Amino acid sequence: MAHEVINEPVDMLVAFRENRVIPKRMMWNAREYEIKSVNLVHTAREGTKRVFYFSVSDLTNYFKLKLDPEFLEWRLIETYTDG
Repeated sequence: MAHEVINEPVDMLVAFRENRVIPKRMMWNAREYEIKSVNLVHTAREGTKRVFYFSVSDLTNYFKLKLDPEFLEWRLIETYTDG
């Protein structure tokens, strides 16, 4: 499995349900990825700020995303692919 550190901003389409953010689609490098599964969600502190991390996957890739709620910015942190 190939692992790559990215740390780039991405555009996200999300749903809000029962006080949760659910990633649905990601646009990155002029390509759209449909999120099939949210595998893990956790929070972390960056100084005084709280950020959210999402481990998600489509049919063949795994992505680690970061949401900064202060600026409503999404970043693709890492990818894991089978090829």
